[in-house]
Amino acid sequence: MPFMEWRDEYSVHHATLDFDHQMLINIINQLHDAIQTKQDTAVIGMVIGSLKRYVETHFKREETVMRECRFPDLKAHARKHREIEATVNDVLTLFQRAPQEVDSQEVLRFLKTWLVNHILKSDMKYAPYVEHEGRLPAAVD
Repeated sequence: MPFMEWRDEYSVHHATLDFDHQMLINIINQLHDAIQTKQDTAVIGMVIGSLKRYVETHFKREETVMRECRFPDLKAHARKHREIEATVNDVLTLFQRAPQEVDSQEVLRFLKTWLVNHILKSDMKYAPYVEHEGRLPAAVD
């Protein structure tokens, strides 16, 4: 059973942003698996690096969507993004310097709690603004 699983309640009704959230869950699961199977620190470091890059990519994409939809709370939401980017960067930097000083279970708990809370609380605030923008076209028979 994966450490985290996608649930329909996480959907912000925008196909690309939902996909991004699913990818973040996948990367967190990869990190969990690498830690649980005691992979080499280089492997764990690569996964944390992937997480850092994907967080940054996702936040840029999400902020672009929010800007296009004229989401009124964009500035506050973007500030939260910068805080998370800094935290993930700090984890990566510490892990690269002294992997033994990183409490991997604490990092996993933080990531899971952050992502679920961010989606369910912060991201759901913009969902009504992007609902119609991110729908996939209906299938044509």
